Amino acid sequence: MSYFGQKHALVTGGSSGIGFAVAKAIIARGGRVTIVARREKELNEARAQLGDRALALAVDVANEAEVAEKLGAHDRAHPVDMLINNAGVVMPGRFLELQPDQFRWMMDINYFGTVHCCRALLPGMIARKSGHVLNVSSMAGAIGIYGYTAYSASKFALVGFSQCLRGEMWPHGVRVSVCLPPDTDTPQLAFENQYKPAETKAIAGNVKTMSADAVAAAMLDGMAGGSFEIIPGLDGWFSALAQRLMPGVVRMVCDSSQKKAATLKA
Repeated sequence: MSYFGQKHALVTGGSSGIGFAVAKAIIARGGRVTIVARREKELNEARAQLGDRALALAVDVANEAEVAEKLGAHDRAHPVDMLINNAGVVMPGRFLELQPDQFRWMMDINYFGTVHCCRALLPGMIARKSGHVLNVSSMAGAIGIYGYTAYSASKFALVGFSQCLRGEMWPHGVRVSVCLPPDTDTPQLAFENQYKPAETKAIAGNVKTMSADAVAAAMLDGMAGGSFEIIPGLDGWFSALAQRLMPGVVRMVCDSSQKKAATLKA
């Protein structure tokens, strides 16, 4: 509670899903939030649910100039202690069936959106010699599987970015963390499930889906505990550990699920 009490956190993708759950949990722990999203109607509805300890800011994180202008001005008026880069999009599909603009779309929001927000807010944190940045990657940022050539590339990039940024920021008193959630019960997952190839569904079914509230609690506990890498849920933690220690075994399990799905489809 004390880590978030009286702190101001800016949460991108804050109008629904994990972002909204995180904003709600920060307020419950005594903090204040600014939720950021593109769609003003949904954003204002979410802010109304969060109450008077929440502000809302309509921003397209993929637009570098807009992020610099709006987040910079917001930070001057309401200094941001914590930045939670949660905004993200996903479109699963086989590599040769995905369009080039879908690769760019996911990279522009998932990766460059994070970069833009960090550029806008880190100077203020450095000047104040305090702050915390949490970048939300995915289990797909640790394990690349069938159907996620575009999405995994953007989420792997976030992990590498976060590792490098941590080294640059800690001498300034600014913490950096990265979270790798498994599939989470959100509107985005419901959208994504409509387009997942059968092989992707079979492989992803090996890891239990978590609730947005459970993921949010794990994220905030990890931040308060000073963790760099935050992996919610035992299933996700074991999957990530297996990928590091026994990547060949992980590939065998994924390939086995993929073959079963292909056989059933045939």
